Amino acid sequence: MEHRAFELRYNVTGDERKRLVHATGDILEVKPKYLGAPSFAYEVDFFTIDKNGTVVFDSRADSEEIEKLIERLHELGFEAEKVDSESNDDVELVIEMPLTGFTPEKLDNLTKLVTAKELLLKAALGAHDLPIQQTENTLRFPWFKRNLDSDSAHAYATLITKLCETAKEKQRVSAKVREVDNPKYAMRCWLLSLGFIGDEYKVS
Repeated sequence: MEHRAFELRYNVTGDERKRLVHATGDILEVKPKYLGAPSFAYEVDFFTIDKNGTVVFDSRADSEEIEKLIERLHELGFEAEKVDSESNDDVELVIEMPLTGFTPEKLDNLTKLVTAKELLLKAALGAHDLPIQQTENTLRFPWFKRNLDSDSAHAYATLITKLCETAKEKQRVSAKVREVDNPKYAMRCWLLSLGFIGDEYKVS
C-alpha cells in the first residue's frame, strides 16, 4: 500500500540538523535511527529527517502527534519554511507520492488527467497552477494552501492518491477539456469516477 507523504522544510544542516533530529526524538520519545548513504537521513518513528532538514511524514503518523511535534519544535526555535512555488505564493503543503509503477506512459496519463480537469481543480483548490514535480524517487504536488484543517488535508491527500492510481490503471487518457455548465456537479461526477464512492469519502 502506498502512503501519502507530507513535508515540513526546516532548512537546517550540520549541528542544527542534529539538534532537530534529537529534538524530534525527544518529543516523540523514539530513538532516531541513522539510515546512512545514500540518503543520509534519520528515521524517527513515522518521520524522516533528510540531509537538508526536511521532516517528511505520511498518513501513518497520528495527527495529534504531528501537531505536538510542530508546536514543540516551534518552541525550540525551529520554523518550517513556506514551500517555494514560482507561481503560487499561497502554496505550503506538498503532497508527495512514490514514483513506483509510473512508466513514461503512465506519467503521460497523469499529466492528461490533470490537464483535462485543470479548470475544475484550480477552482476547487484555489490554485493558480498545478505543477507535477518529478524527483528521483517521487512525484511532488505543491498545489495546496496553508492552514488546512485535518479533514481538508486528508481529502486532498486522498485526491492525489486516486489521481495516481487512476493514471496507472488506465490504458489511455484524454487531455481534452470539456465545457461544463455546473462545475460543482462536474467535479462531483469526476470524483466518483476516480473512486470516491461510499461513506468513507463523505468528508472528502
